[in-house]
Amino acid sequence: MRAIRFSILLGFAAAVSAVAVESIPDKTVVLTFDDAVKSHRTFVGPLLKEYGFGASFFVTALWMSDTENFMNWQDIAELHQMGFEIGNHSWSHSNFGNPKYAAQLEGQIFLVEQELAKAGVPKPTSFAWCGNTFSPEGVDVLKKCGYTLARRGMQPEIPYGQIKPGPMYAPANYDPLLIPSAGDAYPSWTLDDFKRVVDRAKDGTIAVVQFHGVPDIAHPWVHTPPERFREYMDYLKQNGFNVIAMRGLARYIDPEQPAKDAMTMVRYTSQPVDLPAEVHATRANPAFWFNVMKAHNYTEEELASVFGWPVKTLQARAPKFADVPPAWPPAGKKPRIVVLPYPGGRHPRIGFLDGAVSPLRGSKVSIFAPWQDGDRESTGARAPGPRTDPNYVVLDIPEAIFSNLGLTFLAHTHVQSMWDKQHQPIENNDWELLPNGDLENEWTLPNNIKFGARVMPKEDAVDLELWLENGSGQPLTGLRTQICAMLKGMPGFNAQTKDNKRFDGSVASTRMDSGEREILIAFDRCGRVWGNEKCPCMHSDPVLPDAAPGQRVSVKGRLWFLDAIANRDKEVRRAQREFAALERPPVK
Repeated sequence: MRAIRFSILLGFAAAVSAVAVESIPDKTVVLTFDDAVKSHRTFVGPLLKEYGFGASFFVTALWMSDTENFMNWQDIAELHQMGFEIGNHSWSHSNFGNPKYAAQLEGQIFLVEQELAKAGVPKPTSFAWCGNTFSPEGVDVLKKCGYTLARRGMQPEIPYGQIKPGPMYAPANYDPLLIPSAGDAYPSWTLDDFKRVVDRAKDGTIAVVQFHGVPDIAHPWVHTPPERFREYMDYLKQNGFNVIAMRGLARYIDPEQPAKDAMTMVRYTSQPVDLPAEVHATRANPAFWFNVMKAHNYTEEELASVFGWPVKTLQARAPKFADVPPAWPPAGKKPRIVVLPYPGGRHPRIGFLDGAVSPLRGSKVSIFAPWQDGDRESTGARAPGPRTDPNYVVLDIPEAIFSNLGLTFLAHTHVQSMWDKQHQPIENNDWELLPNGDLENEWTLPNNIKFGARVMPKEDAVDLELWLENGSGQPLTGLRTQICAMLKGMPGFNAQTKDNKRFDGSVASTRMDSGEREILIAFDRCGRVWGNEKCPCMHSDPVLPDAAPGQRVSVKGRLWFLDAIANRDKEVRRAQREFAALERPPVK
């Protein structure tokens, strides 16, 4: 392992504020096991059952393709059935001390929880930091995801690789999401080393011990020999230790009196610090993104989140951004609908949020309605500056692409994509605002499939094109897509119901509560029109033509606004002629 470095973002402060709910018995030890190693099920679990010990097993999917050396989800479920705690160790075991990867933590947590739920294992409340790296951003994500306990390593207090005892855990001194390891079992550990760790468990402190595989064939640098592990457990049993899982610590922590742990402001990472792609892009063009967010009526907190700054930093820098005129609409053009990149930092849905974890902003555009405050002449959507009452549809184009390869692209985390299964996260790629006011983007996947979209605003409509270029070297078939129009930002259209929606051939539409106006979307080669009342959203989902290697295919569509809907049926028939749905085979 490379040398680990850390930076302290805030000076250490005295930390005596939390009080234990229950007194901590002397000789209390927490046993933890990382990485979902096969020996956890075949050796460790059965042995701990013999001793009557509790323990926590922190699971990751990164190495599960090695079925000889690592557990599957059924093995993990069996450990749960044996009475042990199953904790989360993330999907891909990334370095969450780095902001770039901390931004992926919520999605990685979700994917593990999803597989555990399928196996009948409850949602974890404990987490183990991967590679013992951690960050303030990661702590915030754990809180958001409902985790109450998380274990770090002995670092930064004890450098990695040194055979020394680490910090003892005292609830009054450490944040429960940064519980230190008192010992990290190295292959060269002896019984005396183990004793030096656990014998300090007294006077209100707890020894949290970190193991990996017993044995650990695939990762020999963290291997513990089974015969030595049995010696450790014999020592605990013979000397009357109170051996518990991480979840057992909750009884000693007073949530009303949180510890003042300066470590919450420490970044501990094994890599050069890098930022998420969205933050890089936002900071590279700050005035543009500042004005885009103001056009969406973002709060200071939302603005700061997208920039990756504290609010005070934003406040200091905002005045010079506000002096730069917005880059839309194009000068000299007749008024037309404004389309802007969706800036992220605010979820575009009202509900069903667990169906779109960590949404990528680069697939989403905001289409501002040609009316504001119910006044057709109040063309706020065409004004060049921020508006206090923005009404906009967030269009995800594409939300998803399916093919004969599997789920080829997904613009958030939910169902596992082919890249999730390969532990290759897809980074955000922003839209380009063209001189004529159109928006254009292009993505390249790891297998050289390229796809993109163009969004072309008109006076009362937005023309759309979605394309795909097959650089994979193999034929692509069954190219179903999902194009999602989300209505959270459209007052009068965003009731969480299907009663205001209609689905006709290739056309999906949502009617205003008052019945006066309507929003419609249609695509050619449409395979399905539908909606989700929880989001709320509506879809017209086209099917791209099959693509031979090197071939480029595309479909066209439109999203548009109707003022008077007395002729709605006539308008739908016209749209169906222009955007034909795919013929479905007869039902047998």
